[in-house]
Amino acid sequence: MRYGLEFVVIVLGVFISFHVQELQDESADRVMKNEALEQLVRVMQDDLEQIESFVDLQSESLRHANAFLDKKSSWVGQEDSAMVCLSHVGRALRSFFPQEGVFNQIVSSDLVELIENHELKSGLFRLYNEDLRRHAVHALEYDQFFLPFNRRLTKEFLLDDTWGKGPQDVWVLTYEGNDAYLGGNALRADVIEARGCIRNYIKELQFLQGEFHGLRDLCLAEVH
Repeated sequence: MRYGLEFVVIVLGVFISFHVQELQDESADRVMKNEALEQLVRVMQDDLEQIESFVDLQSESLRHANAFLDKKSSWVGQEDSAMVCLSHVGRALRSFFPQEGVFNQIVSSDLVELIENHELKSGLFRLYNEDLRRHAVHALEYDQFFLPFNRRLTKEFLLDDTWGKGPQDVWVLTYEGNDAYLGGNALRADVIEARGCIRNYIKELQFLQGEFHGLRDLCLAEVH
């Protein structure tokens, strides 16, 4: 009887120690998951600020595209203002580049499997594996238009301009007049195409903005 009781005590002790260790491991994993999600929230906030600045920049480019097209051929004689408008339009070349490293680390370390909220888990995979991949493809398509567009501005006007970070930070340094190109259909067609690209890109940025906001809030709810 004594040996039997000792055996039961030993078995129970081993079982309890394993159970305690399992609880400690789960607790440690939850801490790691929460720390990773908190880091992801900070990265998402940075991306949201970057998206907001790009929406402002693209909106300013769209405003100048509309202004250029509204004046039609009456820009002849007002070349300084026309060059500022065209420089703003060409500046829409700039694209938003999200930070994906933290999410990739969460996936590679299997911490993503510890996320309890199914909506958050599926939403993160959708954002980083689908939405941002699609954004990268579209950004490349826009670049394939805007790079030649800016080269044509340089060729036709010998336009030398520079851009800063703010929506208004566009400076035309030098250019040469070209009334035939300025008042022609080729340039208007380019600006019409650019306007369409800018509108689509703003819509895409606003969509991503909503996705980032929603997933950021879900991350905070998961942590707390």
